[in-house]
Amino acid sequence: MKRQLKMSLAVFISFFSTSLAASSSAAISCQFETAQIIQAAASAIQERYVLEEKADTLSAQLNRLAKSKRFNHLCSDYQQFAHTLTEEIRTLSGDKHFYVEHVDTRIEAHNWIEQWQAEAPSNNFGVKKIEILPGNIGYLSLSSFHTFENAQQTLAAAFILLSHSEGFILDLRNNGGGDEETAYAVLQSFIDPQSPFPFFIESRKRREIPKRISPQPWPAYGSDRPLVILIDERSFSASESTAFALQQLGRATVIGAASAGGAHMMESPQSLPNGFEIGIPDKRPVSTIVDSRLNWEGLGVIPDIEAGNREIIQIALKVMAGNRQ
Repeated sequence: MKRQLKMSLAVFISFFSTSLAASSSAAISCQFETAQIIQAAASAIQERYVLEEKADTLSAQLNRLAKSKRFNHLCSDYQQFAHTLTEEIRTLSGDKHFYVEHVDTRIEAHNWIEQWQAEAPSNNFGVKKIEILPGNIGYLSLSSFHTFENAQQTLAAAFILLSHSEGFILDLRNNGGGDEETAYAVLQSFIDPQSPFPFFIESRKRREIPKRISPQPWPAYGSDRPLVILIDERSFSASESTAFALQQLGRATVIGAASAGGAHMMESPQSLPNGFEIGIPDKRPVSTIVDSRLNWEGLGVIPDIEAGNREIIQIALKVMAGNRQ
């Protein structure tokens, strides 16, 4: 079911979208009680937020916000209130995965997940560009990790096309994340089939070992040929997960700029009064590699080589050539 999509990371549309309507300042006829929504959000965060030690603090801050009546002037504008509350929670928590939205089922644009899914075919299920670069280097640009069920055939075609290349450049710049299963399938394409993923998934109640996708719907690229991953400050969540894991394994050279820094994950949003919903990060990846960073939350994935967009492909090709000597 669409609303139950596993959206490990997927707040990217909400994260990058800021174009919402402004509220009117004239006499206000309230449509909902802002304090009620904020207090409900505070309770949900206290119960579910993955960082339990921060959940109480954040919940208390939101309860004080509710009492302050600072958002009362937004009581007639559903979308502006949701946007403003989202920004407030992200600022207080430092966690870019949080989001609040008002879902009017009559308006598709109000539900960013369904809108993202509806646009998937016209975006080639995230496959933005495929190319064979000089030296028989395969290049694959992914704009998003769409749901595995829908994206697997298109991704399989891309990987098959590049399967005979002598090196692989995976471009995850401007990739806001998406479905965790699709990210796992891409990740396992580049590592030893007998090796576990270099992380487990932790929530407040349990730890889980992520499972490999089986069967893999395309031939694995393997762990022997050179691999470069390109990232930038708009690489977020699932795309950061892929880059971080392959970098930690020593499998890939990461080139570009530090990514956005969103490691936390979430399942379905939680309902709030008056048709509002809140997405609460309730789990996180934890590295299993000794002496490594826990994950990339807040700091982003730090590239091995910093590079701007203008020269990044040429630098990647030079790195690739060096690795092949």
